Amino acid sequence: MANIRVLSEQTVKHCLQQQIQACFDACAEAYRYYGREQSVLSEPSSLYLQLPSSQPKKCRLKGAHFADAGVAGFRLASPGSYFTWVVDSESGQPRGIVAENWLHRRRTAVTGALTLSWLRPRLQSVALIGAGKIGFECAISLGHAYPEATILLGCRDVEKGKAFITQLPIALAERMQVHDIETAVKAAEAVLTITKADRAFVRGEWLQPNAVALSMGGVPEFDFETWNRSQHFILDDLGYALKQGDLHHWVRSNGLTIDQIEAKLTGLIGEVALRPDDYCSACQGLTLAVIQGMAVCDVAMAGLALAVAESEGLGQVVDLDGC
Repeated sequence: MANIRVLSEQTVKHCLQQQIQACFDACAEAYRYYGREQSVLSEPSSLYLQLPSSQPKKCRLKGAHFADAGVAGFRLASPGSYFTWVVDSESGQPRGIVAENWLHRRRTAVTGALTLSWLRPRLQSVALIGAGKIGFECAISLGHAYPEATILLGCRDVEKGKAFITQLPIALAERMQVHDIETAVKAAEAVLTITKADRAFVRGEWLQPNAVALSMGGVPEFDFETWNRSQHFILDDLGYALKQGDLHHWVRSNGLTIDQIEAKLTGLIGEVALRPDDYCSACQGLTLAVIQGMAVCDVAMAGLALAVAESEGLGQVVDLDGC
């Protein structure tokens, strides 16, 4: 059995924190691979294990292959801890174990910014709702994708929002404004949500007629009027979206059916990645996108981290036969 390279959180951040364009390129190529191959995810695409603990806790396993980069593997999310097990896509031999607590935040942020850049490449204003750890990476990624745009941070607590902005690079912070959520949504050409809300907080009537509503959280964020108003619908993985997030909530609470979802579906994110100009032209009017993260992007990012670490001699190499 081959040696494997183990990357800690610190090593992963050292390898990729400043490599924002490389992260964009890796995720874009992974989405294009998905668009061409279509069947790239594990079956099922997401496997859950409810733990028998006093507090509700669960583990989640998601797998994919990305042959263009020669990698495949599984991302394991357990309470407070994330890792990706990477193997060679041809032989199946193990390549490495990559810590993903930070990496999945970067991946989430990059995929959201990519989606917006394909659907609305010339945005002048985008609202970010979410000032947590993933929200921080979203601000970085949005700033990279739209170097001239104003980023409107929508917050329930404006003072906390102002404190959040002070943690960002100065050049980016200077392009950001803090508003209450309604004001930010009404003023923006696109709205990205990534929160831990327990109920929908964005009203569909607030959205501009040609806006993009980008739902990324695993909780309810946009109200059902957003679905009713939307003229176009972009999705990454239906199976996963039916288990958590806005689509899951609308099915459970508002009677939305699979047939209605499939009838409104304009395209999958892999198709958008292959033909962004076509979808940019076609998706005029309010566009809803549910992009919650695909394992093919996790595998792509973990493969990138391993490649950089190997080139720099970083990480710990373990002989599985000799340890």
